[in-house]
Amino acid sequence: MINPNIHEKNALAEAGAQGGEFVESLGRTDLATWNPEEWATFIEVIVIRFQDSLRTAYADDPPF
Repeated sequence: MINPNIHEKNALAEAGAQGGEFVESLGRTDLATWNPEEWATFIEVIVIRFQDSLRTAYADDPPF
């Protein structure tokens, strides 16, 4: 994304933190050892957290 606004920056940070928690829950940081289900869950965790964060932020501060 080009020139993210404050809500997007916050959403990225929250998504990254959520992704980190998922990695810690696996107990394996070597991504090459992950199976397809673990990869899919990792992506899902990050994307959902990003979307939820933006949805909440824009509910309180609409971009229009």
